[in-house]
Amino acid sequence: MSKSFTSSLIRYRSRNVRLWMLIALIIGAIYIISPFQIYSGVASPRPTPFNRTWWDAKSLPEKLPYTMCHTPVALKQNISVIDSIKKTIAIPEGPPPEWDELCRMSFEDLEMYYHTYLSTIQLPCKRSLRMGNTLDGGWDVCSEKNKINRNACLVYSFGIQFDFSFDDDIASVFGCEVHSFDPSMHQKDHNRSPSVFFHAIGLSDYNGVSKDMASWKMRTFKTIRKELLHESRATEIIKMDIESWEWQVIPDMLKTSQFTGTKQLLVEFHANTDTHVREYWIHKLLILRELYLEGFRIFWIGRNMKCTYTSPILKRKLYGCYEVSFVKNS
Repeated sequence: MSKSFTSSLIRYRSRNVRLWMLIALIIGAIYIISPFQIYSGVASPRPTPFNRTWWDAKSLPEKLPYTMCHTPVALKQNISVIDSIKKTIAIPEGPPPEWDELCRMSFEDLEMYYHTYLSTIQLPCKRSLRMGNTLDGGWDVCSEKNKINRNACLVYSFGIQFDFSFDDDIASVFGCEVHSFDPSMHQKDHNRSPSVFFHAIGLSDYNGVSKDMASWKMRTFKTIRKELLHESRATEIIKMDIESWEWQVIPDMLKTSQFTGTKQLLVEFHANTDTHVREYWIHKLLILRELYLEGFRIFWIGRNMKCTYTSPILKRKLYGCYEVSFVKNS
């Protein structure tokens, strides 16, 4: 074999190796970069229907504080969806039942009770205004005179994901002082406008750093008020879209009496599960009960069409995310 042929063969093989290495690098780069998108020149994790950032799934509490029922209820099979829907018609107005009664209910009845409760207008608002985007990111607030203190209102907005449309609108329309919170945006604390202030803080039921690789700064609602010197001021409107953290945060806020003076509460409730544990729904219904007893009534409901799950018992797709606006019943 001639030297020239051997050299040509080596160069050919070398070119092919380099070509395949280049292809592998490109594929690897696409795989790494694809979960990200650019916001204001900063590469940040791409939102999904359930988790607004790549880290959210890691930052959720490890387990829910279930209180197990003493009375077992047999898990039924081949449940009729129509029969389950018919049962919801008989659900009375008012708060969800107490723990003992909930423990006597079946999984499918608890699941449907949850969805029925978050689909019921409890106290109509005569004038509801949309603040922010018409679709995701905007929220309805009740603009009746006794439900918002114009030009003197304090608003806390938790969960921004680069969308300040709600915060900007409520500051401009009602003259509110707005504090926006989100630790996932990779931005430092700053004044967005003379009335809107951003804080890189996550709302939680503990003070410290998130127990994951994100290492977010986490604070309780009570601590945030103290650090911002707002302890003597009522937070008239609280908005939270915090990707399931609401189930940990709201009980802590109730326990520490943080809703005193709050006139409106805007929450996106998240629930999607393949569990057959009844306590999953009982836990949520008891929190909704406590909110009702605190005086909060639903005046507006929005359903996230992209956020659904399949019920493990009913075998039917149900909404996993409800955007609910409450007003304090004075």
